Amino acid sequence: MKKQSKLKVLLRMVNLVRPLTGFMLLAVLMGTLGFLCAQFIPILGGFAVLHGLKIEIPFSVTAVWVMLIVIAVLRAVLKYGEQRTNHYIAFTLLAIIRDKVFKALRRLCPAKLEGRDKGDLISLITSDVELLEVFYAHTVSPICIAFIVELVMVIFIASYHWSLGLLALFAFLSVGVVLPLIISKRSGTLGDELRADNGELAGYMLESIRGLDETVQYGGGKQRLAELTEKTLKLSEKQSKLNKLTGSNLALANTFILFFDITMLVLCTVLYSQNVIGFDGFLIPMIALMSSFGPVTALSALGTTLQSTVASGSR
Repeated sequence: MKKQSKLKVLLRMVNLVRPLTGFMLLAVLMGTLGFLCAQFIPILGGFAVLHGLKIEIPFSVTAVWVMLIVIAVLRAVLKYGEQRTNHYIAFTLLAIIRDKVFKALRRLCPAKLEGRDKGDLISLITSDVELLEVFYAHTVSPICIAFIVELVMVIFIASYHWSLGLLALFAFLSVGVVLPLIISKRSGTLGDELRADNGELAGYMLESIRGLDETVQYGGGKQRLAELTEKTLKLSEKQSKLNKLTGSNLALANTFILFFDITMLVLCTVLYSQNVIGFDGFLIPMIALMSSFGPVTALSALGTTLQSTVASGSR
């Protein structure tokens, strides 16, 4: 089978969402509002601090406390709604994909199971389809949500000074676009290798079960067990490597975030010392940036996992 590019595979996978476009838009709407609620909780806390310092704020302190309570409740409701909708989309699509897979297998079996790629078929039926849940439930709508939320936050931060908004834009692009590309490059072909080893193990297990009588007859049980253990350990090592890579990628993402938080602190300090912004322009943009990395950090964390997802989707 001809190898398809990752972009082509992703576009084909996204195309399957078309019948559920309404639910996807609903998930994006609830996710966007939910993240904005979460991010404005500390921002409203910052306004309360300003009021305590006798600095004028756009609304009364009573309104601040009322808004805090309202958006805290809304955050919980919207988060649940977004997750519920995303998983409804994911599991509905998994049912559709399974239907397509089994229809194709009914045309190919049983002769197809005699071929060399029977292990890949077993992996396709089991782990591959389940892995696609990560893509449909935790990738498609979060990308749209991150774009909208961070655009709103850039505009909000820029309302205090254009340079602060520009720094926020650069920070979000770095963490949400540049960092995932770095993670994808670091991951290399690990996802493909893990998928191939999984298929090889499934094929070996199928051969062992079908040849169980011969194995017992000729006393090859110990050899089979040793080979099965070797293949299992090989797969386990690849999975362990993937887990370590995921941890290091998370550390890299946190380093990026810490760098931009410190940079924002320095820039706000400079502007405040030059009387370009007031203390509200010093405090609120800092809080806004530090509380706004959630959507783009989620995309960075998915970078390594998507390597395996794309490998599965290409099947």
